[in-house]
Amino acid sequence: MPIHVLIALNVPKWFIKVVDKIRRGFLWCGQQNANGGCCLGSWEKVQWPLELGRLGIINFEVMRWALQIWWLWFHKTEPHRPCNGLDIYVHPHALALFNIATESQVRRGNNTLFWKDKWIMGCFVSDLAPLVVGVVSPRVCNGHMGSEGLVDQNWIQDIRAGLSLIDLFEFFQLVDTLDGYFLSQEDDKLVWRLDSSGTYTSKSAYRAFFNGSIPIEPWRRIWKSWVLGKCKIFLWLAARNRCWTADRLAKHNLPHPSRCPLCD
Repeated sequence: MPIHVLIALNVPKWFIKVVDKIRRGFLWCGQQNANGGCCLGSWEKVQWPLELGRLGIINFEVMRWALQIWWLWFHKTEPHRPCNGLDIYVHPHALALFNIATESQVRRGNNTLFWKDKWIMGCFVSDLAPLVVGVVSPRVCNGHMGSEGLVDQNWIQDIRAGLSLIDLFEFFQLVDTLDGYFLSQEDDKLVWRLDSSGTYTSKSAYRAFFNGSIPIEPWRRIWKSWVLGKCKIFLWLAARNRCWTADRLAKHNLPHPSRCPLCD
């Protein structure tokens, strides 16, 4: 199955588990199925990127999230595409990373939702004035563009309910913040903050899902060395203490030599 099909399909978890079972068997023992004793490492951590000291095998579930962000990206940057009208499932993790990693630069305000997009100094309006957003109807929040709200401060008309004293404090703070925003004749620009080019890449999105993971220190010396692949894997297993040495055999109550056969 082409991996890019994961963009449009809501692949069930059982399907990913079946594919992972085949991949796990092929990796550890060259067969369709691998028993527990054949697996020399946690499959979840084996799928971490190489720069974290793992094998770098693609995690299909995480890759699916990263590719679904591609759909969200083109929905904002190229809204006139015919495919944007399709109802495509997007995982909540993908939507959360998209909101974190993107920032809208309002110029003409033609492609930026005033209440829903992140465009004020890298923040949502709800980050600056959550109580004010709470009194705006969802229909207005999902349809009011920046070009409509910034002209003559028309966004104030979206507030239909009464404001308390605390609400008024947030309201006037928002008024002061928006006072310096002016519209131009250029189209809005969406910036992907995880890549230096400012454009979405599936590689940067995939890598972002592993942020915070603790890497194995000698990974560069292992994977960048000029040796055979099987030698790299052996060094990787040795660095993680996954080789069946005598002490590990003894720890698992398995038959093991009492003395080193090479030394004695």
